[in-house]
Amino acid sequence: MNNIRSAVTCAFVTLLTATTASAQTPPATFEVASIKPSPPGDPANPISMVPIAAPQPGGRFKASNVPLKMLIGLAFDFQDFNNRVTGGPAELMGTRFDITAIAAGGVTLSQKALMPLLKNLLVERFKLKTHVEPREMQVYDLIMARSDGRLGPDIKPSKSDCSNADELNAARAEALTKGDFSGVMAKPGEVLTCTVSPNVAGGPANISVHGDGQEIKQLIELLTQLTGRPIRDKTGLTGRYDFDMKLDLQTLLAMARGMGMPVPASVNLPQSDGSSLMTALNEQLGLKLDSVRAPMDVLVVDSAEAPVAD
Repeated sequence: MNNIRSAVTCAFVTLLTATTASAQTPPATFEVASIKPSPPGDPANPISMVPIAAPQPGGRFKASNVPLKMLIGLAFDFQDFNNRVTGGPAELMGTRFDITAIAAGGVTLSQKALMPLLKNLLVERFKLKTHVEPREMQVYDLIMARSDGRLGPDIKPSKSDCSNADELNAARAEALTKGDFSGVMAKPGEVLTCTVSPNVAGGPANISVHGDGQEIKQLIELLTQLTGRPIRDKTGLTGRYDFDMKLDLQTLLAMARGMGMPVPASVNLPQSDGSSLMTALNEQLGLKLDSVRAPMDVLVVDSAEAPVAD
């Protein structure tokens, strides 16, 4: 059961590192950067293999255990990298890397400000060549579930001040690289502000998802990982929200697998008190996923090479 809890926690650790935004103008490239293949992790200890990639204080960026395909998705803003990043050498795309880099200026980078730096780094060190093309695929539209437009009982406008979310989550990411999970694991009765986090205090059968001070686009990032499909925002909702979703374990473990965690295909699960994703969205949040086919941009990797060792 500890491995189940760890795998779900690790999936949220990865999600945390990809949910910040800002309008900062970044420098064009990192001043210095080191790239190395990740050391082997212990499959019996999912935490040793958790992918972490996020800006840190002082203009630093650190990634550990991150597959190249995921790094490309992060750099080109394709969060749904499993479905919308394709091509490239299969073995290299799945190879995990550790990156330590520093940008000029010493200002904490937002995820948006990080993207062009990481993109240039991948082009330079991996000889990455890509192009974007539209492809029709099965997607979800996130819509209001109720005809009167009312939200569900477990989502409400947030009162949290998330004006410093970039700095807050950068500090959390720095702590994560040192093995400190306190910034993404709420203690009983505690609320982690301006992030998405799991609440595992009730044990593996009672894991819930809490979002604090999140825009709908961050909820969509979570739902994309949970469903494995691209999702378009058709709610018309603006502002920041707090929400809670209690989900069944199969849904959460599927998310962990999709984010690269070593979760066995067959796991002896306890009886879960959570709801299916569709039920939780409808009954708890007053939202609904409508399945449609639509053209979506896909990033095609034309070529990539393993980087020269530092």
